[in-house]
Order: sequence, then structure tokens, then C-alpha cells
Amino acid sequence: MPNNQQGPTGLRTIVQKRLLDDVLYNSMRKHPGWMILVMDKPATRMISSVIGMYDLMEQRISLVEDISKKRAPFRDKAVIYLLAPTKESVELMLADWTPSENVKEPLYGNGAFIYFLGALPEPLLARIKSCKALVKRVKGLGELNIDFLAKETSAFHLDMDSTFSTLFKRAGRPSRAEFVICDKLVTACATLNEYPHIRYQASSPLSTSLAKIFHTKMNEFVGKNQNWWHHGDANHTDRGRATLLLLDRTADCLSPLMHEFTYQAMVNDLLKVVDDKITYESETAGTAEETVGGKSTVPKDALLNENDEVWVELRGDHIADVIQKLSGRIRDIVNSNTAQVLTKKGNSAKALSLSQMANAMKQLPEYREVMSKLSQHMHIAHQCMDLFNKAGLMGLSELEQTLATGKDENGRTPKVSELVDLVENELKSADDALTRLRLLGIFIVSQRGIRGRDKDRLLRAARLNPKAARTLQNLQKMGCPLIQKTESSKLKSIFGQRAASSGRNDAESEYSTSRYVCLLKMIMQEMNEGTLSLEEYPSVVPMPDEGSSSGTATSARNRQSISGSARRDTSRASRWSRQEAKPVKRNTYSGARQIVFMAGGLCYSEIRSVYEVMESGEKEFIVGGTRFLNPRQFARELSTL
Repeated sequence: MPNNQQGPTGLRTIVQKRLLDDVLYNSMRKHPGWMILVMDKPATRMISSVIGMYDLMEQRISLVEDISKKRAPFRDKAVIYLLAPTKESVELMLADWTPSENVKEPLYGNGAFIYFLGALPEPLLARIKSCKALVKRVKGLGELNIDFLAKETSAFHLDMDSTFSTLFKRAGRPSRAEFVICDKLVTACATLNEYPHIRYQASSPLSTSLAKIFHTKMNEFVGKNQNWWHHGDANHTDRGRATLLLLDRTADCLSPLMHEFTYQAMVNDLLKVVDDKITYESETAGTAEETVGGKSTVPKDALLNENDEVWVELRGDHIADVIQKLSGRIRDIVNSNTAQVLTKKGNSAKALSLSQMANAMKQLPEYREVMSKLSQHMHIAHQCMDLFNKAGLMGLSELEQTLATGKDENGRTPKVSELVDLVENELKSADDALTRLRLLGIFIVSQRGIRGRDKDRLLRAARLNPKAARTLQNLQKMGCPLIQKTESSKLKSIFGQRAASSGRNDAESEYSTSRYVCLLKMIMQEMNEGTLSLEEYPSVVPMPDEGSSSGTATSARNRQSISGSARRDTSRASRWSRQEAKPVKRNTYSGARQIVFMAGGLCYSEIRSVYEVMESGEKEFIVGGTRFLNPRQFARELSTL
């Protein structure tokens, strides 16, 4: 492979290989028998995001246990500990080897392998060394540097769900959470073998602080690990040193509030998803007497993760395209030579109903597995559409797009007075309190606040309870003013104030509800082109000349902060068109890897955008956040400020 190109080695694959090689294979080489795997909660969540139980069984793992729970002794087996480097987890491990009133002997046999997700503090290492019963049985001790969840090929998060208020209520000095974030980010970079150039959001005190802390911690890691290598060093010139861009949620409070109609975003917005698990109602074939309890539907669970190829393929598509593709594939199976028995007259010209799919699965055992997966996603997609229609989100979402882009679906820039009337009507008709909060939040963020004369009527129409009202007010703490500054322009009073724009308008989108392009996508496009302004996103140390823009370069977005002026529509935007084929996934990438991290959490439109940028660009991107956010979770986080 040429030196300037790299094959697509996803983050998740890298993490899988690290776990298999450094933990499981290494332990198997040193111990011939079956072993027990003992983990704390952070380690369990990390490993379950990339490795299944079947994979563990293949590596002679006979049992997986929770270190926080009482466990039976297995003194004939070795044990593998996979733990976060915390005092609590270390003490629980030592308790397995320390005699007590209830346990007279160690729980496990003569082999102990101990692995920590990140760097182990010296006091904790000393504590382990003090336990002689454990030390004499240790056959392996190491730091894995995988203190994050590799949820997707190009997206990860730090599993930090409770840090939002700490991060954005900071009192001028770094919080404990900032140091934890940087510790975890160091493990992500170490796993990727990247010693990145560091850039940050200059307008943000939080991002600036994170950049300084990370710079120190990454240098400390490199200094302590002389055998560790990174891309761009003297012996690894296949690609240059990566760039890490540190942002935080103050950069864009609009995208997490928007209604998105791509499959992944819609599922996480409208349905209940917990750790990738979703329960949906599946129709059963046959009469009511043939079904349990006379019901025609049964609840089923599904895991929406990287192991589901259909999910991975379709999650970034518009919901209308998802349903069309699924229906087409199911129709192809039903109309195949072995399925003619299911073809009803007139059915070939229209989409299959859910009950027809259930019958197809019953009568086509050779297709049962693939039909089951396709129908699973068809049920989930239809469940999303049912909720979409029940909530009357079509008109609302078109209004959101107009507010966010500053243009309606016909490309016209409406007057603010028109938008106020439309928003007021939607607020009055919306029954759901969260929907009203989101719409008013979108109006405030996109228009840089409410005009003083419109405040009372919009708040009255929104009917917010005290908690929701506080949540809305907390947008100010994220840099989004609630009330516009007084406008004195005579021209505006004569011709009427026009709507502001907070995002680029994708005029080529087939769907009027998918015109808005999130800020993060625009930033990544500029990183890909080497035009990201060093004035707005400076580096901790000087960037190399190659591939960087000057500090005075003009951004292709003409972008300011969300509270700044409108942006030009100058770059190529994504398309959802069914008439135009989706770009083929790239087999190679050129140049250094680009890593973008969002403190405060990534929303699903931002996760989708990383794949869109890589499809059309030359560079490999990886995005990360403290967590993944849906709109409800973002509103809940705002309420904590």
C-alpha cells in the first residue's frame, strides 16, 4: 500500500484486537486451563461494546463475574481482572485474596492476570504490591489504555453521563471532570497510536482548559512509555501525526434540539433505547387463536449496534429511504422463485404489510434469518413513523428547518414576524411539553434570542412549567441569549427584520425536513480541506506548515459562533436523494487522522456527519464525546445548570 494511503481500520476493530491480543491471548499463552473473567462496571461496559460472550468462550473464559457482587470460589481456575484504575475496584480485588471472617482462603487458583483500563496511580500500585497472597500468583499486570466505549467504527464516547453541570458551571479553574476527560482521551489516542497536534475552540474557556490539560497528560504518557510508538514518528511514516480538535457543547446548542429524520437519530429520539437495546412490537402470523393470549403482536428485543449489518448500513439514511429499501428487499425475497406461493394478486405493486411479512417468515424457513432481521427493522421504522404521525411532526419539523437555516423550503428568507406567528401557533397546538420546550429553544438559539416585544406571547403559548422555564433560561449559561439586543436600524423598522441563520441550508436535499447541516459537519469539511481557521481554532503548539491554514484565513463557512451573524452556503452539502446513488465507501484515506472531541456530548446528526464527510473527503475522521445525546437527554442536562 502506498505510504500516503491507509486502509480503513476502524476504532472498534483496533479495540477488539487490543483486547484479544493483550488480554485474552496473552493470558491463554501463560495459563493452559479455563479462566474466570472478573470486571467492574466500567470494564464491563467497555468490553461488551466490542466483544460478545461467544468470543470470550472461545478464549477459554468459562464465567464472567461482577467484582462488586459476592462470588463463589474457583480455586482450581485462574482469574483475569479487568478493572478501572480506581481505589474502589482495587480494594474489591484485594478482598478476594485477603482472609476474612467469611473467606479463609483466596477465591481463585494460582494464576492471576490484572489489567487496568487506564494508567494506575502509584499509590494503588503500591497497595497491590502489599498483598503478598496476590502478588505471588500474578502472571500478568498491565495498563490497556482503553478507558472509553468504541461504539461505532468512527465514533466513541467516554461513558460520562453525569458531568454536564460540572463542566458548564465551572468557576474559572479546572474541575475534576476535566482531568478525567483528559485521562480518558489519552487512552483513546494511545489505542490509536496517535500523538496528536492539539487544536481547540478559542471562544470557549472549557475547551481551552481541556487543551492545556490534555497537552500535559499526553506528554507525560509519551515520556513514561518509551516503547510506545505513534503515527508520524521516525519509524512509522505511513501517515503523519493526527490532529485532535477539542470542542464543547457551547459551540452548537441548536443541533441537539432539532428533530432529525435519519433512522438512528429518529430511533433514539422517539423510542426508548437503553444501552443499544430496544423493545418493539412485532406482528405474528396466523389467527388470534394461534397467538399467545389472543394478541396479534408480541414484544421483542433487538440490539442496535455494530453487530447488526442492516442497522450499520441504514442508520444514516432518511426514514423514508429506510422503509423503501427494507420493503424492496423483503419484496425481492417474497417474489423469488422459492416464494411464489406467497405472491398474492395485486401485492407485487405495493409494499408488504407487517402481517404479510410475518406470514412470509412462517412459510419460508430457508429465508427466516434474513427475513427476521429485515422485518425487525421494518417494525422499528414503522413504529417511528407511527409516533411521527401521531405527534404531527411534519409541519413542526419544516418550521424547525426554516428557523435553523434562515430559509424556507423554497429558498425564501422569511421575516421574523412571520416566524413568530408560526412558532406561536405551533406552541399552542403542541400537546407534548418537551416538544414545546425544544421549539422555543430552537427559536431562541437560531434567532439569537427573542425580541423583547415577542417574549410574553411566546412564553405564554409555550406553557412551560417552572422546571422547563429554568431549562430554557439555562441556555444563557451556554452562551445563547434569551432576549435579543435592541435593534435601532431604521432599515429594519421600514422593511421588517429578516430571519437569522444558524446553520447552512442544504438546498439540494430531497427532503425539506433535512435541509439543516450541523456545525460539526462544516468544521470537519474544513479540516478535510485544510482551511479551518487557526484564529478561531488555534493550536497549543505551532502546527506544521503542511495542510494548515494561516491564522487570518477566511473560513469557507464564513462562520462565527452560534450567536454570530448568518453563514454563507458555500460548501457541498449531503444529499438524501433516492435518484442519486450514495457515494461508495472509500477503501483508502490519505494524510493524517483527524479526531474531533465534543465535551458535553455528541448528538446523532453529528455522529452521522463523520461518515458523510469521509465518503466525500480524503481524510479519516473519528469523533468522540463525553456521551451520546438525544434531545430529551440534552434538555435534561440543561436543566442541571
